Amino acid sequence: HTRSFLRSDGVIFLTHYSRNCVLDAMGDLEAKTIIVSHGLNPRFRMKPKVQKPICEYSVTNPFSLVYVSTVDQYKHQWHVVEAVAQLRQEGLPIELNLVGSAYPQSLQRLKKTMARFTSSNDWVKYHGDILYADIQHQYKHADLGIFASSCESSSCILIENMASGLPIACSNRGPMPEVLQEGGVYFDPEQPRDITRALREMIVSEKLRQEKSIVSFRLAEGYSWERCANETFGFLTEVANQSKYD
Repeated sequence: HTRSFLRSDGVIFLTHYSRNCVLDAMGDLEAKTIIVSHGLNPRFRMKPKVQKPICEYSVTNPFSLVYVSTVDQYKHQWHVVEAVAQLRQEGLPIELNLVGSAYPQSLQRLKKTMARFTSSNDWVKYHGDILYADIQHQYKHADLGIFASSCESSSCILIENMASGLPIACSNRGPMPEVLQEGGVYFDPEQPRDITRALREMIVSEKLRQEKSIVSFRLAEGYSWERCANETFGFLTEVANQSKYD
C-alpha cells in the first residue's frame, strides 16, 4: 500500500480520518489528495418517525433495536448483547435484532454470549445474512439503530441508519463521529457498560431520540452516488490534466 501511495499522482480517501491515519503512518504525500465520501441508495431514505415514550412499549410490543453489520471481532456484537441484557434487567421492554453475515469464530463467540443471557432467544435474534435489496426493511421496522464497530475507514451502514430516520447509538471510534457528527449518542464499543449508558440515555428520552434522528437524517441528505461519481471523475480529470503538463 505504501508503494502504491508513493507512486500515485492522486489519492482518494473516504474520510478525513482515513486520510490522517495514512499520513500519520507514512508521512506527507506528493500526490494530490481529496476526500470523497460514499454515496447512498435512495431506497434507504425514510423520514424520521415521531418518537414515542418508552412507557408506550411493552413485552408484547417491545422497543426494537437493530444492529446491521458483519459479525466480526471488531464489530463487538457480543458487547451489544450484554449491554441490552443489562437494560432488560432494569425493566426496559426492548429487543435486539442482529443482521449480517458472520465469520465462524466470531459467530461462535456471539452465540455463546446470547446463550449466557437468554435460553430462548426471545429478545435477541440473529437473522444472519439478508439480501442487500431487503436491508432497508430492517431499518424501517426498528426504533433505534446501533453501530458498534471500532475499526472503519468509512461506513455505508452508518449512513444507511442516518438516512432511514433512526435515532442512533454509535461507536466513538474511527470516522464515526466525523460522519454522524451531532446526530447520535456515542459510546466506547469495547465497554458494555458504556454501551448500556448510551442506549439508556436514548431509550428513556423520546425528545433526545427525535432531535438526534432529525439531525442525522439531514446529514444523510449530503450522501448520494451521483455526488460521489461527480467528485471522483472530477478529481481524476484534474489529476490526469496536471500529470499531462508536468
